[in-house]
Amino acid sequence: MAERAASEKAGRTEKAHHGSQKRQRLKGVRAAVTPDEYAAIEKRARAAGLSTAAYLRACALGDKGPRSQRRPPVELEQFGKAIAELNKIGSNVNQIAHAVNLGKDPDRILLRRMAEELSSAVSALLGAAGLA
Repeated sequence: MAERAASEKAGRTEKAHHGSQKRQRLKGVRAAVTPDEYAAIEKRARAAGLSTAAYLRACALGDKGPRSQRRPPVELEQFGKAIAELNKIGSNVNQIAHAVNLGKDPDRILLRRMAEELSSAVSALLGAAGLA
């Protein structure tokens, strides 16, 4: 306590550190890059399955460092297709709900197809996230 008060009197204040920064990583490194360069760095980090910081450490030091979290690469095209499938399923659900509200029995063939499409969409999303 007295040490902190003495440093504040001298005009220095201590910064609060968060999470793992309390442990080891106390220094930050800044580099100015263009938006295109930043996008390329992020894309390469995603492809490597790393956070941007871990990727930059790996490039600069040859090692991503302890406790760095691997990020599963997201396949954007697969992800987009899965979202489109989910939108179709949502449309089918609306059609079934409308029919039920009118007192009609739901179309069992449509229900079966919708269940298959939902399973396919979930599999595609898991694949796009690198979890399947």
